[in-house]
Amino acid sequence: MYPVADYIYFGIHVKEQIESIASYGDVKVEIYFINGRAKKWNYFKSIADIRAKLKKGKFDIVHVHYGISALFLLFYKPEIPVVITLHSGELYQKKGLLNHFAQKSITMSILKGTKKIIVLNDDMLRLLNKHQQKLVKLPCGTDLQFFKEDNASPVMKELIVGFPGNKARKEKNFQLFTEVINELGKTFNIRVVEFHDLTREQVRQNLQSLDVLMMTSLVEGSPQIIKEAMACNKPIVSTNVGDIADLLRDVKNCYVVNSFRSAAMIKPLKEILSQPIEHRKSNGRQKLIQMGLGIDQVAKSVLKVYNEVI
Repeated sequence: MYPVADYIYFGIHVKEQIESIASYGDVKVEIYFINGRAKKWNYFKSIADIRAKLKKGKFDIVHVHYGISALFLLFYKPEIPVVITLHSGELYQKKGLLNHFAQKSITMSILKGTKKIIVLNDDMLRLLNKHQQKLVKLPCGTDLQFFKEDNASPVMKELIVGFPGNKARKEKNFQLFTEVINELGKTFNIRVVEFHDLTREQVRQNLQSLDVLMMTSLVEGSPQIIKEAMACNKPIVSTNVGDIADLLRDVKNCYVVNSFRSAAMIKPLKEILSQPIEHRKSNGRQKLIQMGLGIDQVAKSVLKVYNEVI
């Protein structure tokens, strides 16, 4: 999970977390990136590479992001502690059944060799209950300096609804999103913005222009785009996946829908879009700060985990 040339936001939250941790003067970071998207063989190649790197270097800790990236633990146990962050795709079916079974089985075996397991939501805590002593719930943070509300007066010509993700990914449930937009289009002049293959600047600019972000996903871990929209104080309507219920609890103009039916999403969306533009805001930024989910706050929490196992 790390950005590559043909997928510039792939694992961007991992990259940003690493940069935030490395910004502390007493922390030095070296990245070993396993590009599994380019070649699945790279996971197997990493076994020997990581072993050699750890023997040669003077490291205090290994922090792995994503389950099967720690494949080396099935063949070699380092003398230094290993912390792993699971990002949900290892535990939930997002692709084919065989892929899901293989990833989950390997991940479950890998966890035995770790000192701490960072997860993103309560359901992941439940799934990994037998590792209770190792578990830490700590979603990735959001850069509150970069993502913030734009107070410029908008020119209202249409209502902008954001779709958070690549519509080609089945778990993003673009079919439901389309059904809802088609129904809303009978009442409102709607324009859709798809948050896919964008630079960070484009993500921020598009978030700031939104009237509402609508997530129709079937499964999520702790979606960054939701937290980034919260940082910009944008209204959000989402299916009840991942940690979204926690994130949006008691947040103004934000709704969590316990259904995958279009009718259930249309009602809260209409309530938001029918308001005057000056009222079409949330207090999501304040909620993120209260939850300790600013990127710097999370970096400090990760460092605390490191210090507990070193």
